[in-house]
Amino acid sequence: MKFTFFSFLLVLFTSSQALAERAIVMMNDTKAFERTLNTRGTWSQIIPGKIEKSLPQLNTFIVDTNTPAELEQLKLSPGVAYVEKEYFHPAPPVVSSGVELVNTDVVKPGVPWGLKAVKAPQAWALSNKGEGVRVLVLDSGMNASHPSLAPNFEKGRNFTGDGDVTDFSDRTGHGTHVGGTIAAADDGEGFSGVAPKATLLAGKVCQDGGCSNVAIVAAISWGIDQGVDVMNLSLGSSGSGSPAEQAALLRADQAGISVVAATGNYGVNEVLFPASASTVIGVGAVDRNLSHAVFSQYGPEVAVVAPGVQIVSTIPLGSGRSSTLKISNSSLQETSTAYHLRGTATPFEDLTRTVVDCGSGLPSNFAGKDVKDKHVLITMGAAPIEDLIRNAMRAGANSVIVVNNAAGVIDTRLFDRDNVLFAVGMFVDAKLGAKIRATIKDQPETQITLNTVPTSYKETFGTSMASPHVAGVVALVKAANKDIKPSQMKALIMKTASPITPNPDNRFGKGLVNAEAAVKAALSSQ
Repeated sequence: MKFTFFSFLLVLFTSSQALAERAIVMMNDTKAFERTLNTRGTWSQIIPGKIEKSLPQLNTFIVDTNTPAELEQLKLSPGVAYVEKEYFHPAPPVVSSGVELVNTDVVKPGVPWGLKAVKAPQAWALSNKGEGVRVLVLDSGMNASHPSLAPNFEKGRNFTGDGDVTDFSDRTGHGTHVGGTIAAADDGEGFSGVAPKATLLAGKVCQDGGCSNVAIVAAISWGIDQGVDVMNLSLGSSGSGSPAEQAALLRADQAGISVVAATGNYGVNEVLFPASASTVIGVGAVDRNLSHAVFSQYGPEVAVVAPGVQIVSTIPLGSGRSSTLKISNSSLQETSTAYHLRGTATPFEDLTRTVVDCGSGLPSNFAGKDVKDKHVLITMGAAPIEDLIRNAMRAGANSVIVVNNAAGVIDTRLFDRDNVLFAVGMFVDAKLGAKIRATIKDQPETQITLNTVPTSYKETFGTSMASPHVAGVVALVKAANKDIKPSQMKALIMKTASPITPNPDNRFGKGLVNAEAAVKAALSSQ
């Protein structure tokens, strides 16, 4: 469906809201860090605030403060080199330039087209499918119990400061989708990640509405402590990043960790940070035709591209909804895709009824019509969808089919919670809506059956989906040759990519990432 609300999160740091409670405090050097660490029992007597977490890899502390004034005092404290406030950055939508992009819940994922496109299967025998390589996903968390992820999942941690540190559950589904593309286990029916035997770790740095710079820095430091081999950051910001973020990425590079990041989803000539950093492998997106994805940001820092449209991967177990609408009468039996309006009741069992056409769904359209125990058909546009459904409910209906008043479909989440409205709500495109309307006019006895099943997979889009393809390829390369350093890895991934031409403004970097060629090159360099 065409996005009007970006529930699948790509975090773009373009605006911010200061949070006074937490700050990153970078010390001048190791001695200053250790001196402060040894006196943390009397920290409040020496320097304002309370140490929440120490990051030895970065000579840095995460500090909780009570007032903005304490943040200012920290800057003047002994041994402090830099103080960076915590910011919460909301996530804007993907810009599609009028092109319809699909976000569909999937019952059976099948073979992801991206696997074949990046030639992952051809590299598996040479790399043992990434076994022994550990990949940290810095994102919205991960559903560790998902059957496609559980075999490869090691551990996770919550760095957001919201809730327990052990709660890395994924409320948006973004991190779980990214993790599945990297290293979902082979399900025996064709679905898997690019590196189906690699190990996954999750660093939750994003909340429902965005990410914290404090969380990102702390998670990178944790990854260094854990000795991971690869990090994926399907997030980004305009500019060159903050000093703390820059320092964290530099330290990761020095620790031998390859970092992969998404270029951004505004479709403009600007690669977001950290994808723009010289040590990071910046990844843009292509569609099934290997054409530039309209939303994919580009520029000189793009290293390679990878599949980023119609990407099927994991989401939190049972969180998706796949709905159908069946038309039945004496001359027609036809089943089509429908979209459950999240926030309305869900028909998990067949709901079969005749249909009453109630036009645009305004109160006057229900006058004199018996809608009890019948589906109400309305066309959106006269008022917000939720208000149209409420109009139907007031008239006595408890199931509503909403027809789009324009081409395509829209995001179908009306509310953040399920079952806000007790009526069932289904959404269909204009073409199907016209067919239903014409059919029931000609044969009023026509019955419509609505049904929804929970799903654990989703097809979606974004450079967020392209980046994990490359992270998976990096894992395969690392499994084939553990001695490759991050700078060598980036050069190898770019050198072995399959060129795409023409390439205006470096939209494709060095081309489409090629797992087979990259792994073979890594083996030959041993």
